[in-house]
Amino acid sequence: MKIKKTASYKGITTKTLKNGDTAVMVRFKYLSTTYPVKNFTKLFGCEDEQQAHEKLKEVKVLISNGIDPFLNTPYTLNEIWYERLKKNEKSGKWKKITIDNYSYYYEAHIKKVIGHKKLSKITYNDLDKILENMSGKQGGTKNTLKKLLFPIFDEAKKRGDIQKNITELLPSHKIGNDKNIELRTAESALSIVRQLYKAIPEYKVHCKAQEEELKMFLYMVVMTAHRIGEILQLKKEDVILEENKIISPPEITKTKEAYHFPIPKECLEYIENIDSGLLFPTIKRGSLYAIFQRLLKLTDIRFYRGKTISMHDMRRLMLNIMIMNCKIDGMLADACLSHKQKGVLKHYLHFSYKDIKNSYKKYWKRIKY
Repeated sequence: MKIKKTASYKGITTKTLKNGDTAVMVRFKYLSTTYPVKNFTKLFGCEDEQQAHEKLKEVKVLISNGIDPFLNTPYTLNEIWYERLKKNEKSGKWKKITIDNYSYYYEAHIKKVIGHKKLSKITYNDLDKILENMSGKQGGTKNTLKKLLFPIFDEAKKRGDIQKNITELLPSHKIGNDKNIELRTAESALSIVRQLYKAIPEYKVHCKAQEEELKMFLYMVVMTAHRIGEILQLKKEDVILEENKIISPPEITKTKEAYHFPIPKECLEYIENIDSGLLFPTIKRGSLYAIFQRLLKLTDIRFYRGKTISMHDMRRLMLNIMIMNCKIDGMLADACLSHKQKGVLKHYLHFSYKDIKNSYKKYWKRIKY
């Protein structure tokens, strides 16, 4: 280990480690206590001795206030992220579905590329590489990168751990560039959904114990088009078997309001045999994309180069079929997706469960035959 001598700041030196990295080391005495040498680069991301000198001032203030500044100080993005996740879960700031979604995103797109790095070592090129890996994703997915990382870098900047928040340089991507499914395939909405419905019985997995659950989940996705996160949170206690319907509680819905929808007959026996708890207990958010893509491969649907559809696209597909093929009123079809009416309509317009149930019956009949 080679020491770069400097007289700039007492007790502060810069060392070159065996792997070629440099580290700013600090040794100091404060309030009659001599502290052992601390690696301020590792602990706080200090890149030079001046930053370490300024950080040492903050450290002394914390010590004066009875706070140990060196206690479990996170310094890699992974450590900071998991600490933040735990904190927001404990405080209730993030709901379970939010934690699941953010955790999946972090593990899938961020962790492998920059999770092991200190914030001070993460460059814009690192972030750009993550975006390159998501080149086939929609704008909303790309924008989530900044949504998750901006507050982490912003807090570090305010603490003085880093000099600038590089996530501010990330571009904002248009959301919904590929909303028009006609730009992805020549197949009609009705043809797509019919093929998906007919392919579900052919869906096979290695774990036979999970096969029925997966098939029933796919029927729910294709036949009800409800939000994936809400379907995954449905429980047996949300089911009214004598009326063959489900009432989604407000705590799991995007609108924060309860809504009800009929159960496809394909799923009835499966749901009846569940004693309690989640309807789909073993399906993980992170596996949904692969599950749906395997179903697509069982169809004859052909997509334009690099294009595909997702489970969320079932919502626009069902809406299209209800309006264009079943001749259902557009606002009623929209209500089947549990969308809130806008403007004055939300105060006066209300569709009954009978209206919604009949709309689903027409939709189901159309995609089956």
